[in-house]
Amino acid sequence: MTSLPDANAKFAVDLYHQLKEEHPCENILFSPVNATSALSVLAMASGGKQAVKIKKVLHWDELEECHVSSNRSYFEAVTTFGQSLTGAPKCDCETPKGDHTAFRKILASLNEPSSNYTLSFANKIYGDHAIAFLQKFIYCALTMNWTDVESIDLQNAPEEVRRIINLWVDFQTHGKIKALLPKDALDSLAQLLQVNSLYFKGQWQVRFDEQLTTEAPFYSHDASQRAHRTVSLMNRKGVYNIAVFQIGETEVQVLEIPYKDNALSLFVLLPTDCSHGALQELEDSLTHEHLLDWSGQLKPEEVEVFIPKFSLEKSLYAIEYVDLPDLQDPEKADFSQATTTEKVALTQLVHDTFIEIDEEGGEEVQPPRRPRDRRPHRKAVEVVADHPFLYYILHKPTQSVIALGKFAKPE
Repeated sequence: MTSLPDANAKFAVDLYHQLKEEHPCENILFSPVNATSALSVLAMASGGKQAVKIKKVLHWDELEECHVSSNRSYFEAVTTFGQSLTGAPKCDCETPKGDHTAFRKILASLNEPSSNYTLSFANKIYGDHAIAFLQKFIYCALTMNWTDVESIDLQNAPEEVRRIINLWVDFQTHGKIKALLPKDALDSLAQLLQVNSLYFKGQWQVRFDEQLTTEAPFYSHDASQRAHRTVSLMNRKGVYNIAVFQIGETEVQVLEIPYKDNALSLFVLLPTDCSHGALQELEDSLTHEHLLDWSGQLKPEEVEVFIPKFSLEKSLYAIEYVDLPDLQDPEKADFSQATTTEKVALTQLVHDTFIEIDEEGGEEVQPPRRPRDRRPHRKAVEVVADHPFLYYILHKPTQSVIALGKFAKPE
């Protein structure tokens, strides 16, 4: 049977493979854990067969019974905004050993405040006033998935609603995601809109020296033609966990750069061959085992790292990349666990992810002085990310992939 982290990582890789087919030479970025959260809410809202289909996409149909303790009192007291739920109807959303309950514990861990990183979720379902939401669904979406449900006048004032949604997401993400929905994204036919946004910025365990960051060429997929753009390349020499793995004919350096307190790490997957074929072989061969198992097989080495400094935001209409077309068909969609209104369909699931990678972090702790070692000094391993690479941010306590992407070129 499959564990919940394995299932979530399988879904992450499935979605990545769909995205790279459409964007073979472009930057890719999404949040697997947040996309999982979005589909989890939709599964909770769905009737029998539709719920089964969504759980199959998530690989939750492969799960053994999730043995987790239920700390219900905590979830009854806290909402997305930290407001009290006093007076809200108390509902049994799921058994203590259910998959939604297990995933809720992951979200609870990710939503714990931290001074070491900023991880902000902006997740909400907007339904037109004509939709009568069930109180149980409103309660369970909030307490199980940190997703609010709001009735709003989608049909009569779509442009005003678009502005309101953008302002809310802007606020929730500290002003980083400013225009989630472009002009004319909504019309009077809209019924149900799901907003699924995440912003992340962390503090490295040991910072990069800004004075060592230089403008350098970044070579595109066809590096043999020396086609390049300029990128700010950060540099640091220190001890990092690293290993080299062979995927088919491609040699891949896997480097871990930890954030403060070591709960989160950025993993860089860099083909040593900078050709497009090498990157494509890595992408085509990527599995969920790579995401979860490689992180435990790295060894500490003296490494000199060269990695781009970048801020990247990517938005996608997620339903287009998962095999769930019936959700958007009023004649086939079944949201009977969320509403008594008939023929309700999902207008869109907008998934947006914004991450920042820069020099900021902690100060290096100087090791104690040791007697001089007269053995030959081993040269530091070089990791020079001046050509396309894959990366992911892993929350190690829950084995959750916060972000997964490809850096193909500076933007």
